[in-house]
Amino acid sequence: MNTTAVFSSRRFPTMIRLTSTEWQPITIIKVVSTISLLADDLQAQLTELYTARLAYIPPLTIDPIRWLCMIYDDTDNASKTIASVKLRNSDYIDCISLTYLDGMPSASRDAGKGGHVQPHFTLINGEHITEVLSCFDGEWVRGIQFVTSAGRCSAIYGIFEGIPAISRSKGGILAGFSINTKKHPTWDYLVTGVRGIWRYDALPRVPKENDVYSDYFGASTGKGFNDRALIGNSNSMYISNIEVRSGSQIDSIQFTYSDSKNGQNDKIKTTRHGGSGGTHHQFELGDGEHVVSISGRCNQQVVTQLCFGTNLGRTSEIYGMADGQEFSARAPLGENGKSLRLQYILGKRCIYALNLVLIWN
Repeated sequence: MNTTAVFSSRRFPTMIRLTSTEWQPITIIKVVSTISLLADDLQAQLTELYTARLAYIPPLTIDPIRWLCMIYDDTDNASKTIASVKLRNSDYIDCISLTYLDGMPSASRDAGKGGHVQPHFTLINGEHITEVLSCFDGEWVRGIQFVTSAGRCSAIYGIFEGIPAISRSKGGILAGFSINTKKHPTWDYLVTGVRGIWRYDALPRVPKENDVYSDYFGASTGKGFNDRALIGNSNSMYISNIEVRSGSQIDSIQFTYSDSKNGQNDKIKTTRHGGSGGTHHQFELGDGEHVVSISGRCNQQVVTQLCFGTNLGRTSEIYGMADGQEFSARAPLGENGKSLRLQYILGKRCIYALNLVLIWN
């Protein structure tokens, strides 16, 4: 039975009538991307824009893939959104793998003989990983921690053996990893290097992206801690009291953080970072007073001496003894040209010592 198709338009009043006998099937023999229909120079510009969405931090330097070494790279998944992170670890990181929102797993190896499978670090809706804190002992990645756009900190997986390194990229969220592994003589393949693949089109602004991290002062051993777990994304929290235990070295440090947000004066006291030895000292800060400089000494094992200076020109006592290499850290200038302040610390502690990274805000 013949049918009639009628085509009309308000803009074009003419009506065209076609009967079904005049229809012809068209076979699709090839499908091409619409981008390939553009001129070559436009294609090149689009490719350049797409590439600019991503960055490897730390910068990607691929070593030769030698015998018993492997590399896993998530660049193909970098347009996706991470839903959770899965780890297997002991005192080493055996493997790290990602699951994306669409259920797709990352390219990373997710099985191994050693360590224990940890509960997934799952991100809530709209939450992204914005910082990765890791420790490398010169051969193996020994510990790792994730910080999110919601100000949440994961557990510290493994141990902080080696020098802590903070991986982040201003304006970027973690979209994947480039992971190096090597076969261990006892525990199968272990992770030897982790680089983040960062994407810049997900958030208009990353919380606390302008915070500045100091160098690391102290030894390569100890149990890791990170006061970011208390601070979260707050810019209104500040250090109001410092307690130090010291003798021949800095045994421990303990901060009280205050928050003046919404006219409140809430206070949170950290656990003691370090041991209970030495003599107790206290340095209380007044209203509007902040730490803007820290000086001291450290050797290859511990921080041996500390002294705090404030924006009001006051200095604390000199805690500890004059042993080891001198160091000094002063608050950098912010975007407004004024000095930042010490907002919190991270580092390593043990029963008799303390090692530090300072975070200025």
